[in-house]
Amino acid sequence: MTDAGAPFQSEAVYDPVDVLDSPAAGGLVIRGSLLRLAGYTAGVLLGLISASLLTRHLGVGDFGKYVVVSSLVAIVAGLTDAGLATIAAREFATRKGEDRARLLANVIGIRIAVAALGALVATAFTVVAGYEPVMVVGTLLAGIGLVLTTAQQTLAVPLGVTLRLGWITGIDLLRQASFVALVVILVSADAGLLAFLAATIPVSVLVLTAAAILVRRTVPLLPQFDWAEWLRILRLTGAYAAAAAVGTLYASAVVVVTSLVGTEAETGNLSAAFRIFSILGSIPILLVSSAFPIFARAARGDLERLEYALKRVVEMALIVGSWMALATVLGANVAIDIVAGDQYAPAVRALQIEGGVLVASFLAIAAGFALVSLHRHRVLLVGNALALATGVLLTVVLVPLYGVNGAAIATLVAELELATLYLVVLFHPGAFELDFGIVAKVAAATAAGAALVLTPLGGIALVVAATVVYWAVLWAVRGIPDEIWEAFIPSRSKPSG
Repeated sequence: MTDAGAPFQSEAVYDPVDVLDSPAAGGLVIRGSLLRLAGYTAGVLLGLISASLLTRHLGVGDFGKYVVVSSLVAIVAGLTDAGLATIAAREFATRKGEDRARLLANVIGIRIAVAALGALVATAFTVVAGYEPVMVVGTLLAGIGLVLTTAQQTLAVPLGVTLRLGWITGIDLLRQASFVALVVILVSADAGLLAFLAATIPVSVLVLTAAAILVRRTVPLLPQFDWAEWLRILRLTGAYAAAAAVGTLYASAVVVVTSLVGTEAETGNLSAAFRIFSILGSIPILLVSSAFPIFARAARGDLERLEYALKRVVEMALIVGSWMALATVLGANVAIDIVAGDQYAPAVRALQIEGGVLVASFLAIAAGFALVSLHRHRVLLVGNALALATGVLLTVVLVPLYGVNGAAIATLVAELELATLYLVVLFHPGAFELDFGIVAKVAAATAAGAALVLTPLGGIALVVAATVVYWAVLWAVRGIPDEIWEAFIPSRSKPSG
């Protein structure tokens, strides 16, 4: 039933999810992914404005507190999701009719209830940990924003599954633009830390309303609390719920642990680097998740198509990840200066180290989504648990020795460990096959771009020049998959027969 109580449109006539089986699906994913990347880039530029204003307005100490609270809420977001959003997308891609609608309505109910509980637990943690009152109240307010965001993200699942990626891009831009506008207003009003932590509430209300309007004729807008259905859904998540929870802890644990074993200055500098890294680190999820519905549909019974799609996605993950790593390493000083200023100079080297994490992140996320499609949840759990243990242990050991750089090294080692495990599981003899020729081509392009550090170029000019050289070399050695060209220039397709 829709929000108005009228029945859903009959799927006997047309099921929008069937687009995943069509020959057009690949092109929609490629074009949609690039559209999302363009939208995300615009969002990042807007985000740089808000980050620059926040770091300068709050100062090193308060900005460190802001990021610590944000990291706690991010941990809660991942833990309370418990992989439900991904499982919902997978099941939405393979179910039909009322079964599909009932699934999503109950997933909304589960996620809202658990997110609310998680927000309360996070607030209690700040009390026990002895954080300042402003951080305690700020965590509670940010948690309310999280509940609203959780509802919106679940409602948007059908948009991603049916490859309506343009609308998802629009929603993301609306969120970023409205947040930046609110930050500008708060800075102009000389607001304190608490106001910035509460800023996600009005922004989430606006974005939730937009998502509800887009899907109101397709899925239920109101949550359902069918306990029997909840149990069936939770059984579906199984080990993946634990894997997602551990993965969320791993992603933000380094910042939280640094706040406990390092100095306030080290936490502030790591927060500045982590702020930029988290913006860049969202790109692999954004791009790879666009292909996930095809993975899920193909894993149902077309493993040949799954292998083909996976190989192409892994190749593009390596290509784009290496380029982003190159740009981050060469432009770290510019990024820190723009976002945080000279007072955060120690964060430059940490961001350069985290630039290397991007390659591993792209590969781990691409392989991870394939493992979810194949229901290989235990591999995900083991991998994330190892990454979490490695990241926390190395942070405890390295931060007292090397400060903020030690925390960045801990993140790099843990992410490399995770990517290696996933790729070995998927591409070992007897499983899927991978063409390793792309590695040499990407390495050549990366080396050519990095060689520009020997020239007088610097700053943004160096990043732009290295980007041009990287893609030019990659094109020259035929390292860009043909499918990319064919998605935009059909005439390049090979003739049939």
